[in-house]
Formats: sequence, C-alpha cells, structure tokens
Amino acid sequence: MKYSFLLLSLGILLLSAAALFATFHSHPLLFYVTEAFAVLLLLYLVYFYHKTIRPYDTLISGMELVRDLDLTTRLAPSGQYETDIIVRTFNDLLNRLRSEHLTLEEQYTFLNLLIEASPMGVVQCNLEGDITSLNPAAREMLTPTVEEALHALPLGSETTLRLNGTPQIYRLSHLSFPDRGYQHPFYLIESLTTEVRRAEKAAYERVIRMIAHEVNNSVAGIVGLLEAPSNLPVGDETPPAGGPREARARLLAMSDFVTRFASVVKIPEPHLQLCDLSEEVEACRPILESLCHAAHVKLHCQLTDEAIPVRLDTALFQQVLINIVKNSVESVGGGRDGFIAITASARTLTITDNGRGISTEAAQHLFTPFFSTKPQGQGLGLLLVRDILTAHHCTFTLHTDPADHLTRFTILFPD
Repeated sequence: MKYSFLLLSLGILLLSAAALFATFHSHPLLFYVTEAFAVLLLLYLVYFYHKTIRPYDTLISGMELVRDLDLTTRLAPSGQYETDIIVRTFNDLLNRLRSEHLTLEEQYTFLNLLIEASPMGVVQCNLEGDITSLNPAAREMLTPTVEEALHALPLGSETTLRLNGTPQIYRLSHLSFPDRGYQHPFYLIESLTTEVRRAEKAAYERVIRMIAHEVNNSVAGIVGLLEAPSNLPVGDETPPAGGPREARARLLAMSDFVTRFASVVKIPEPHLQLCDLSEEVEACRPILESLCHAAHVKLHCQLTDEAIPVRLDTALFQQVLINIVKNSVESVGGGRDGFIAITASARTLTITDNGRGISTEAAQHLFTPFFSTKPQGQGLGLLLVRDILTAHHCTFTLHTDPADHLTRFTILFPD
C-alpha cells in the first residue's frame, strides 16, 4: 500500500511538472495557478500519508508480529486518533498473551520436571493409541507383559497386574485429557509392590507373633510338666519309652515350626560390604553340595576367575542361596539326571534346575506369603528370599522357560 501511494504521488508530480512546462511560455498566469495547486496537492498527499497510509502500515506490522509469535515488540502510536485506539488495544492484547504464554511455559516446565521425577510411570500416546514418550519410571517398568496389558485396558479403567515369576505388582490406569477438542489418551503405571508388601507384613506379623506367643507359652508349660519327677511312674526310676519323651519331641517340633514363622518378620537389616560374588558362592558350596548329595542331585558351579564385586551381607546371602537351592532340590526330586547349575557373571547370579517347573497358575502367586505348591510347605522360603533380596536392592525373577523347560532364579545385584 505504501509503495502504491508513493507511485501515485510521483505520477501526480510528473504530470504537474509537464503541465507547468507546457504552460510556462504561453500562459504565465495559468503557470502560477498550476504551480500553487501542485504545492497544495503535495501538502495534502503528505497529510493523507500520515492519516491513512502510516496507520495502515502500523496495523500491518502488528499482524506480522502476531504471525511470527513475537510477543515482546510493541506498536508505536501513529498520531492518528482512531488508529491509536487500535494500537493501545493491540498492545494490551500482546501483554496479556505474553503473560499467559510465560505462565503456560512455566507450568509446562514444572509439569515436565514433575513427570520426569515421578516414581509413577507415565506413558503418553498419540490419538491412535501408539506410545510416543515415556518418563524414566515408565522405561524401567514397561515390559512386553505390561505393555500388552496396557493396550488391552479400556479407556477410563484401571487394573492390577502381578508379573509372573517376580514380586512386582502394578496398578495400570488408562486415562485421557482434552487436547484441541479430542480426548488424548495416556497410561499410568504405579508400583504397588512396597505398599502391598507392607500391608501383608503388617497383617501376618500380628498373626504370627500371637501364635508364636501362645504356642511357646503352652509348650514351655507342657515340657516342664513332662520333665518333672512327679511325672515318673510310681516304683519306676525311669520313664517308659515313648509316651512323655515322644510328646516332648513333638512339642519341640511344633515350637520350632511356629518359631520359623516368627523369624520371617524379624529379618535383620543387612550390613552391606563389598564382596566377590564368586567367592561367596564358593564359601557356601559345601553346604549346597551336602543338600544336593542327600537327594542324589548333581551340583554344577560355573564361576569366573575374575572378581565380581557386589555389596551384600554374607550371612543373609547364604540364607538366600540355601533356600533357593533347597527349593530346586525338592523340585528336581532326586531323579537320576537331576542337576542344579549355579552361574555367576557380571553382577548376575543364576540358579538353574531341570525340575518339574512352575505352572502358570503357581507363577502368579510366587513370593506371596504362605503360598506353597508342596503338600507340607509353609510358603516361607521364597518369602524370606524376597525380603532379603529386596533389602539388598536386588532385582530378581523366577520362571520356567517354555523353550528348554529349565527353571531359573536370576538375581541382579545393583551397581
């Protein structure tokens, strides 16, 4: 528009000059009149520029600022009353937009920091449901099994997922938020392992301590009566075989049975120290070999010559290893070709056996208090192993591979 106005002004000036030149010699009076008219026309063009073209250019500049999302530059007053009203309104609008933009940026930054630091897994998706981004917690928790469960979860619902062969329990939620008129889906993965474990422990701690207290009190009284001289038969210096002696043995066995329940809730805090994983396995090897030898099971230890530095409590670690191998021995069942292999490498310990394996149903309840597949099992072995390894900040899995039908207990020690 500005250039069109300049061209128009230039054309008028050229025509005026031509007219002046044509009338200069023939009509001197007309020359002066035409010259005066040209000066007035020039002055009017300058006035017209300031009142119309310049305000128009100011408004065009404002539109370009909005187009370029430049919220820091402001329009200068043009001197034209009506245009300056628009300029002031436009500048106020830019101030509000900039303030809202800064607020949104701060909220967006805070939200990103909150999502990145959140212990809850956040999985963002596009409108088609494909995963687009994960926060650090989600990257740790998202396994193929979890991802499959997420995709199968209807929008607006939640479910609890227990991973087979691990103590991990997750709450999965499928939610959405409005985005440009559409419901944008996302998933939340919340680890319930610690909360469930705390609730379990609080529940069975009360029951176990109560049972242990009552039974131990009863056992102590009965044992005292059985051992008292007044219990001897009249005219006999020694008690008869069986009878009280057998009752005493059975009562002590019951006391030991209940005391083992109570020991589960009294696991000491581990005193971690830097150790060589291979050396710790080797130190425990005689006990493990005696367990396997009694059941006619072959034990193979595949340990590296290089040191594998890990931080552990040696006494508690031996309890873990003995419990795992004992379970493997019972699973193998003393078959002629039964074997147990212990492999240590790169902060990882794996105990493999060719026993009867773990069924799909049993895999869902592993590491659950008092669950056992053995007829006389108490369900305390894996519970003890779980609590000790968790106190060591280890990750661990127990599963039977459908490809080779071998059962593996894998422990990964932290850095």
